[in-house]
Amino acid sequence: MTAKQWFNWHSLSGVWFGVLLFIICWTGAFASIAHELDWLFNDQVRAVEGQSNISLAAAYEMVQKAYPDARIGIAFTGPDTYFAHDIVMRMPDSPWQHVYVDPYSGTILGASSFFNIQRFFRDFHMHFFGVFDSIISYYLVLIFAVPLCISTVSAHYVYRGWWKKLFAFTFSGDARAKMASVHKISGAWGLWLAVVISLTSIWYLFEFVRMDMVDGKTAFTDVGDFAVNPLAELPRQDKPQLSVVELFAIVKAARPDLEVKAIRYSGGYFYAEGQSQDWIVRDRANKIYVNPYTGEVVYSQTASSQGLYWRLSDTADPLHFGNFVGIWGKILWFIFGIVLSFLVLSGTYMYIKRQFKLRRKDECRGVVVSLVLGFGLLLCICFYAQHTIAGYGMAGKWPELPTASFTFLVSWVSLTCLIILFWSAALLNLCLKHRGGS
Repeated sequence: MTAKQWFNWHSLSGVWFGVLLFIICWTGAFASIAHELDWLFNDQVRAVEGQSNISLAAAYEMVQKAYPDARIGIAFTGPDTYFAHDIVMRMPDSPWQHVYVDPYSGTILGASSFFNIQRFFRDFHMHFFGVFDSIISYYLVLIFAVPLCISTVSAHYVYRGWWKKLFAFTFSGDARAKMASVHKISGAWGLWLAVVISLTSIWYLFEFVRMDMVDGKTAFTDVGDFAVNPLAELPRQDKPQLSVVELFAIVKAARPDLEVKAIRYSGGYFYAEGQSQDWIVRDRANKIYVNPYTGEVVYSQTASSQGLYWRLSDTADPLHFGNFVGIWGKILWFIFGIVLSFLVLSGTYMYIKRQFKLRRKDECRGVVVSLVLGFGLLLCICFYAQHTIAGYGMAGKWPELPTASFTFLVSWVSLTCLIILFWSAALLNLCLKHRGGS
């Protein structure tokens, strides 16, 4: 294709999908640091560092004793040492909630709704809060991997020698020329993340198509037919189970290489997952199943023992969110995620302005249609968002959040709405000026 054709592909992907592509990049940027935002705005999440170290299993049992009627779903260690242990549980006739245990003192720091900042960005970024209440909601997000990939690939051809533009800022010219300069510099610096996000997003889309239309497999090993290597469910036995602390010790003895990140009961087994010697994999790549009645290790999996396909599947998440190199990696992904969001908006604005300057009248109709469709879907997302969020509360009421967390989310939503409204108004203003000057 010619450079002009590549330019049109590069630009039109933003024109037609700009509003929602911005939302996906914008929410993804904040999703990469969502755990840290919960730590910042909810003091119950924060550990008070000290000398002793309470294991995740000990924290699990502390919550069991403090809430004897509760059903515990899963227990997590925090993403870093300054996070409290997180035990997800629910009382009878109550929704799920987080209970936080200080890993140094063993103090139960408090309980809060299962809905938090991390859950807000996860539900928004992953499936638009389950809009339309079906699998369609996932595909509505995943299909945007295609225009994102088109923009990324075409950028290589539109801006050949992009590495030469890393510091090539233009101070002269009109506002459009300066914005174009910022757009090119931002694109040059953010191209690496655009490639990573494009590839992992295409991978997610491929995985969903495979799961829904080919084999229905969602894991290499698990309890159930949805796994490639299914484990038979362990029936209840008429004898007491070993304690969680004892089972945890068995896991550590069987897998001294495993840094346990989560524990729970799954299909009758005691289950643990975490990080081992394999690099850039999610926690579930390394897992172990133990018979809680006998202490027998029934199955132990490493990331590399699954084969290439499932190894790649477990690598996609860490690459997509940058959580494999600690807090600094997350901050890096966050910053350049904001850059990608800016590129969507600025690129669309410049392209429309250029087309109107060239007296191409059809672009105005396309802008209006794109904005109408985008805002229509955003209204649907808002409708389903309130139902999804209310589902985390009691009797259909919205869950209670710490004041600081609630204030942050309200501020974020307000800022997001303002950005979209100003950007849309700028595009429509271009249309009006163009029509008035025709």
